Amino acid sequence: MKPDLQAILVAYREITGISCLINTSFNMHEEPIVNSAEDAVRTFVSAELDLLIAENYFVTHAQNTDK
Repeated sequence: MKPDLQAILVAYREITGISCLINTSFNMHEEPIVNSAEDAVRTFVSAELDLLIAENYFVTHAQNTDK
């Protein structure tokens, strides 16, 4: 195992008490992996995700208050 990956897994276990980490890709089926803020927003909208967190930004869908 690469030293950087091992350090991440050890730190994660120390913080959470969980010794397993699942790596998932942020992309839609048959689309390239998200590589920019623009990609992230496009995927967020097209995938109808509930929340997007990127750096210091928390993005949610606007609520329709006309009901």
